[in-house]
Amino acid sequence: MATIDTIKTSRVVSLPGWQGDGDTFECELKRPSLLAMAAAGTIPNPLMMTARKLFLDGHIDSGKGNLEEEGKVLLAIARAAMVAPSFDELAERGIELTDEQLIYIWQFVQGGARALDRFRRLTGVSEPVVRGAEISE
Repeated sequence: MATIDTIKTSRVVSLPGWQGDGDTFECELKRPSLLAMAAAGTIPNPLMMTARKLFLDGHIDSGKGNLEEEGKVLLAIARAAMVAPSFDELAERGIELTDEQLIYIWQFVQGGARALDRFRRLTGVSEPVVRGAEISE
């Protein structure tokens, strides 16, 4: 049973880096509540429907969504999720997160560290892609 003294609200994770050749970027992330973000106005009203769709569907649908709105929601989520370095610390140095990093952060926020295992396999960040025959067990 977790007590207030044992609760850990963030975790250091390896995000894909900027070079695209398997490099990684260590970042401390937390899992902010999307509902709390919406209630606090962190997600602006015009983006609420997109945020709701992302929240309920649990994934980004590149074929049916509004890419501009989804991008703004993912940036708001990254800003809320990044602990060290913070989103603003990167921005102050002129460093922008890649699409892959934003989606990776979204996956973490939605499902925690276990959700990243599947994403790592798909992107090849730290493990090879698991083939269908290997998944059955």
